[in-house]
Amino acid sequence: MKKVDLNQYVQLRTMLDSLQIGALRYFVDPEDPCEQEAHFEYLYKHLMPIIQHVWAQSKDTDCPEGYYDCNGCCVPYQCIAGYDQ
Repeated sequence: MKKVDLNQYVQLRTMLDSLQIGALRYFVDPEDPCEQEAHFEYLYKHLMPIIQHVWAQSKDTDCPEGYYDCNGCCVPYQCIAGYDQ
């Protein structure tokens, strides 16, 4: 069985929780559609390289079994209709 440092695991989980809610707030808070678009572009530019890096550590070209490729993101659910481009 793999040994995992629980303190690091909890710290990572906390960072991911903060990133998730913070990114969503950052995106939806602006009332101006142009500002919201700029926030989306910022988040996309900075998050996609991290996503690509962490998934490249465990895959060749496809997502692992049980995950779906949704525009370059491996997720445990099928893409929402209209989103999969």
